[in-house]
Amino acid sequence: MGLSRLAIARGLSVSVPTVQDYEKSEKADTITLATLRRYAGALDCELVVALVPRHRKTFLELAAQHDPEIAHLRATEHSMSLEDQGSNDLDQQIKERLS
Repeated sequence: MGLSRLAIARGLSVSVPTVQDYEKSEKADTITLATLRRYAGALDCELVVALVPRHRKTFLELAAQHDPEIAHLRATEHSMSLEDQGSNDLDQQIKERLS
Protein backbone atom coordinates (compact mmCIF):
# COMPACT_ATOMS: atom_id res chain seq x y z
CA MET A 1 0.00 0.00 0.00
CA GLY A 2 3.04 2.22 0.05
CA LEU A 3 2.80 3.09 3.75
CA SER A 4 5.96 3.52 5.75
CA ARG A 5 6.52 1.59 8.97
CA LEU A 6 6.21 4.91 10.77
CA ALA A 7 2.76 5.53 9.29
CA ILE A 8 1.66 2.02 10.23
CA ALA A 9 3.11 2.40 13.72
CA ARG A 10 1.16 5.62 14.19
CA GLY A 11 -2.03 3.93 13.00
CA LEU A 12 -1.49 1.12 15.51
CA SER A 13 -0.26 3.43 18.29
CA VAL A 14 2.93 1.39 18.62
CA SER A 15 6.61 1.96 17.91
CA VAL A 16 8.35 1.29 14.61
CA PRO A 17 10.33 -1.60 16.19
CA THR A 18 7.00 -3.16 17.19
CA VAL A 19 5.84 -2.98 13.57
CA GLN A 20 9.11 -4.67 12.59
CA ASP A 21 8.40 -7.38 15.19
CA TYR A 22 4.94 -7.88 13.66
CA GLU A 23 6.52 -8.26 10.23
CA LYS A 24 9.00 -10.81 11.57
CA SER A 25 6.25 -12.79 13.29
CA GLU A 26 4.20 -12.79 10.10
CA LYS A 27 7.16 -14.14 8.14
CA ALA A 28 7.70 -16.83 10.82
CA ASP A 29 3.97 -17.78 10.81
CA THR A 30 3.67 -16.86 14.46
CA ILE A 31 1.59 -13.69 14.20
CA THR A 32 -1.76 -13.86 15.98
CA LEU A 33 -5.16 -13.22 14.45
CA ALA A 34 -5.69 -10.45 16.98
CA THR A 35 -2.54 -8.68 15.77
CA LEU A 36 -3.50 -9.17 12.12
CA ARG A 37 -6.97 -7.77 12.86
CA ARG A 38 -5.47 -4.66 14.49
CA TYR A 39 -2.98 -4.28 11.64
CA ALA A 40 -5.78 -4.57 9.08
CA GLY A 41 -7.80 -1.97 10.95
CA ALA A 42 -4.86 0.43 10.91
CA LEU A 43 -4.75 -0.01 7.12
CA ASP A 44 -8.52 0.59 6.87
CA CYS A 45 -8.97 -3.04 5.81
CA GLU A 46 -10.91 -6.06 7.02
CA LEU A 47 -9.12 -9.26 7.97
CA VAL A 48 -10.61 -12.22 6.09
CA VAL A 49 -9.64 -15.80 6.91
CA ALA A 50 -10.81 -18.53 4.57
CA LEU A 51 -10.44 -22.29 4.44
CA VAL A 52 -10.28 -23.63 0.91
CA PRO A 53 -10.20 -27.37 0.19
CA ARG A 54 -7.06 -28.63 -1.51
CA HIS A 55 -6.81 -30.69 -4.66
CA ARG A 56 -10.02 -29.29 -6.18
CA LYS A 57 -12.14 -31.09 -3.62
CA THR A 58 -15.40 -29.71 -2.33
CA PHE A 59 -16.35 -29.40 1.31
CA LEU A 60 -18.88 -32.17 0.66
CA GLU A 61 -16.10 -34.52 -0.50
CA LEU A 62 -13.98 -33.65 2.52
CA ALA A 63 -16.89 -34.22 4.90
CA ALA A 64 -17.72 -37.58 3.29
CA GLN A 65 -14.16 -38.78 3.90
CA HIS A 66 -14.73 -38.49 7.64
CA ASP A 67 -18.48 -39.06 7.83
CA PRO A 68 -19.92 -41.10 4.95
CA GLU A 69 -23.49 -40.24 6.00
CA ILE A 70 -22.55 -36.55 6.03
CA ALA A 71 -24.59 -36.13 9.21
CA HIS A 72 -22.44 -33.37 10.66
CA LEU A 73 -22.40 -31.40 7.41
CA ARG A 74 -26.19 -31.73 7.15
CA ALA A 75 -26.58 -30.43 10.71
CA THR A 76 -24.22 -27.54 10.01
CA GLU A 77 -26.07 -26.66 6.81
CA HIS A 78 -29.37 -26.69 8.73
CA SER A 79 -27.98 -24.35 11.41
CA MET A 80 -26.50 -22.04 8.79
CA SER A 81 -29.81 -21.92 6.88
CA LEU A 82 -31.60 -20.87 10.08
CA GLU A 83 -29.24 -17.90 10.17
CA ASP A 84 -29.81 -17.25 6.44
CA GLN A 85 -26.22 -18.27 5.75
CA GLY A 86 -26.77 -21.71 4.24
CA SER A 87 -25.65 -22.69 0.76
CA ASN A 88 -29.11 -24.10 -0.01
CA ASP A 89 -27.55 -26.56 -2.43
CA LEU A 90 -26.32 -29.32 -0.13
CA ASP A 91 -29.16 -31.71 -1.00
CA GLN A 92 -28.48 -31.23 -4.71
CA GLN A 93 -24.76 -31.81 -4.18
CA ILE A 94 -25.48 -35.01 -2.26
CA LYS A 95 -27.80 -36.29 -5.00
CA GLU A 96 -25.15 -35.59 -7.64
CA ARG A 97 -22.47 -37.29 -5.57
CA LEU A 98 -24.57 -40.39 -5.04
CA SER A 99 -25.57 -40.71 -8.72
